[in-house]
Amino acid sequence: MKILQVTAGLDQGGVERGTLEMAAYTVQQGATSLVASNGGRMVEDLIASGAEHRMLPLERRDPLAIFSNALKLRTIILQEKASLVHARSRAPAWAALLACRLTGTPFVTTFHGTHRIQNRLKRLYNSSMVRGIRTIAISGFIKQHIITNYQIPESRIDVAPRGCNPDVFSPEAVDQDVLAELRQSLGIGSTDVVISLPGRLTRWKGQGVFLQAMQQVVDLPWKAVLIGGPGKKTAYLEELKAQAGALGIADRVVFAGDQSDIVPYYAISDIIVSASTEPEAFGRVAVEAQAMGKPVIASAHGGALETVRDGVTGWLFESGNIDDLANKIRHALGSEAERKRMGDSGRQWVMEHFTIEQMCQAEWETYLKVMGSVSGSEIT
Repeated sequence: MKILQVTAGLDQGGVERGTLEMAAYTVQQGATSLVASNGGRMVEDLIASGAEHRMLPLERRDPLAIFSNALKLRTIILQEKASLVHARSRAPAWAALLACRLTGTPFVTTFHGTHRIQNRLKRLYNSSMVRGIRTIAISGFIKQHIITNYQIPESRIDVAPRGCNPDVFSPEAVDQDVLAELRQSLGIGSTDVVISLPGRLTRWKGQGVFLQAMQQVVDLPWKAVLIGGPGKKTAYLEELKAQAGALGIADRVVFAGDQSDIVPYYAISDIIVSASTEPEAFGRVAVEAQAMGKPVIASAHGGALETVRDGVTGWLFESGNIDDLANKIRHALGSEAERKRMGDSGRQWVMEHFTIEQMCQAEWETYLKVMGSVSGSEIT
């Protein structure tokens, strides 16, 4: 069996990580794993896993580029005798769909996000992600989104929740000396309770809501750490810094920037917050934090409703409700024993439901389902 995955690039992000993880799993199953993309810093890790990479400008969205990429993918499919093509993003999916029609190759997709639907043209563009023989949804929330917005029969959708590596995201995987140095470098005192919000600095991730909630609990000892960079949107970073100053909490808020290794930041944290004002398609932060034995406070919508057990592994709050978030934070700060109990429950929860092995096994079962019972001629 030869599996060809196609995606825009391999630089950073959940889609890219999922591609890399499935490529490695495919090799472990004794199959040949190929990935076509515009490349990026993850290519080296991809090759180290035993997979192969084909460089194509698949990030380009104009029709001419998509058609050109389709012809190049057709050549790769025929040369490599690919058994199945798996697309993970929209423009590459259109190119892959056409290539599969030209070659009669089975085609599947993974639907990674909600993809805004402003008009009929945008809906048509997004629909490349549901034109496979089967569509893999990364959460039950995304499955329902597909059914509601694209009228795809439930029988054609498989759910493969995202996962994390519990050996990497583990309380046992961190060096205490490293953690002590990190706390010192961030100006975190020995009595400070650390509350972290990981996520790129973009408005819908809720950093502004988080800062306003923290201002309501200034009477308690804490340090807030925002983990993530602004990319090219540096104005939003400056806005958040100004907001922290206006709220009188600038001296208690640390902007840690992008981190290639986030595990130590989870490890020094006592509470992890996910304050997204728009539903997360899945939300890896909640799963990674629980794997690290940390309680999570998350917005009660999207993937968090499936990954966080309210009152058991963390707390859910009404999205965008500053008072509700502040109350949940105050409650969490009040009991170290409860935080420990929830952290232990959270790690067990992740081990049972949200590992990379389980995620990849679910996608692999889709491959087997397609290869075993459906012909490539049934591509819609």
